[in-house]
Amino acid sequence: MQLSGTNMPVSAGAGKRIPELDGLRGMAILLVLSFHYINNELIHSTGRLGKVLAKLTSFGWVGVDLFFVLSGFLIGSILIRNTGSSRYFSSFYLRRMVRIIPNYYLLLLIFLVILSVPFFKDNYFLTGNNVIPQWSYFAMLHNFYMAYLENMGNTALSVTWSIGIEEQFYIVFPLVVYFVNYKWLPVILVAAIVAACFLRMGYKSWIPAYVLLPCRMDALSFGALVAWLNHYHDLQVLVKKYFRLLIAVIAADMAACMYLYLKYEDLGPVKNSLFAIVFAIMLVFALTLKESWYGKILRSNILVRIGTISYSLYLFHYLILGLFHHMIGNKQGVGIYNTTDLIIAVIAFIVSIIFSWVVFKFLETPMVNWGRRFKY
Repeated sequence: MQLSGTNMPVSAGAGKRIPELDGLRGMAILLVLSFHYINNELIHSTGRLGKVLAKLTSFGWVGVDLFFVLSGFLIGSILIRNTGSSRYFSSFYLRRMVRIIPNYYLLLLIFLVILSVPFFKDNYFLTGNNVIPQWSYFAMLHNFYMAYLENMGNTALSVTWSIGIEEQFYIVFPLVVYFVNYKWLPVILVAAIVAACFLRMGYKSWIPAYVLLPCRMDALSFGALVAWLNHYHDLQVLVKKYFRLLIAVIAADMAACMYLYLKYEDLGPVKNSLFAIVFAIMLVFALTLKESWYGKILRSNILVRIGTISYSLYLFHYLILGLFHHMIGNKQGVGIYNTTDLIIAVIAFIVSIIFSWVVFKFLETPMVNWGRRFKY
């Protein structure tokens, strides 16, 4: 088999930071935050407003699918662009390690400290349900244990299932891009998208279908497909030609989601793919419609700034929420039942933003800059 991408043109602007993508990351993390800080806290609310807010944010989990689409695009772009490099594997893996591990290991170390402090020992959210071996978190294999045990493990660390998927994707996908002819890569990616839907159907429990890479590779593959198109074709021309069709696809997709939800109260095994289609088109528009109102929204300061710290914010926000409910509200878990709980949630949100910025500034950025020394 030929090396994929050999002697093919490189996309314009390769390697430059795209503010519109930071805006999409901002949207993704705000969706996740709405799910944890609003839906999860109001899920047992008896008030009308609480029930409405919980319902409106019940799909906040799709923020992770948007992250996966963006990750598939980023990783796909890097790999396709550098396939001919003699340092293809070494530079990629080293850069990913210094990008992901420092923040993630900091979270694990903070968790171990909390676990050892008697003040937190009776808090189930923070220190309970440790059925997942601690070593597997450090090895980023904990999502396999989650699937096997059909248990998300400790609640404060439950968000890290996606880190396991990301790291496993980083291991597998470089091999696919390197050894598969570039013309066949879209076929492989489409096959992966279809396979993910069928694989999710094979589990009775939602947890394996939620935390395993084969079951979630559709969103990652959609992002990689956009990377392939962006590298080998002119996206501007394609969007201009098929803009109405893409809008129609979004409308039909959302109509299908609404129909399935109203009829079955669940979108079934295709739900992640349905959302990933919309997010992939949103990504294409972010890359091509920069002067539109959509592009201007994505470049807004608030979305770009939040998107910039989204990795740290994703890792730490749930742990911080649990900490503040325990320290101020004396709660075993999370939940808004009175004004004090609401204030606690607001404080936790603000602290999460500040703490994530500090981690981004003094840990994440220096490590990423250091990783850039590993040239392709």
